[in-house]
Amino acid sequence: MSEVNTETTETTQAEQGATEGAKTEQTEKMIPQSQMNAVIDKKFAKIEAKHREEIERVRQESLTEGQKLAKMSNDEREQLKREENEKKLAAREQEITRRELRAEAKSQLSDKGLPVELAEILPYSDAEGTNTALEAVEKVFRLAVEKGINERLKGNPPKINQPAANVTDYKDEIKKAIFG
Repeated sequence: MSEVNTETTETTQAEQGATEGAKTEQTEKMIPQSQMNAVIDKKFAKIEAKHREEIERVRQESLTEGQKLAKMSNDEREQLKREENEKKLAAREQEITRRELRAEAKSQLSDKGLPVELAEILPYSDAEGTNTALEAVEKVFRLAVEKGINERLKGNPPKINQPAANVTDYKDEIKKAIFG
């Protein structure tokens, strides 16, 4: 029993000595609190300045439409309304053109015997671009179908020089069946 206590005491003393040694190494490596505070303050100042700039930018952008209009003259307000209406009209025209081109493309695909689903991949920015893309899709689709058909038709070639079934055996059977 005394042997166990002796070993435990020696182990505990060794651990304490190692802990004290580590503490002295840590204190030697530690940066003074004043330097740490200065580094942290610099970092926070940079972050704070960045956020202040962002907040100011958002504040400037967030002026309501009413505030912007209040600062404008009557002529400027009318011009702004006209520009907004023109933008809305242009967007509507573009959507109508897109729908018309899409309908025409589907019609052409159907007339050419192609799947109407191919209309999903066509661009509808203008008629010329849509027609060019339609021709390219048709060409590629037909080539792909032709390639698939050729692959299927290849199959296994017929074997040559196979002996045909004995035709005379069948003739005799047919004569027996007919003439008895």
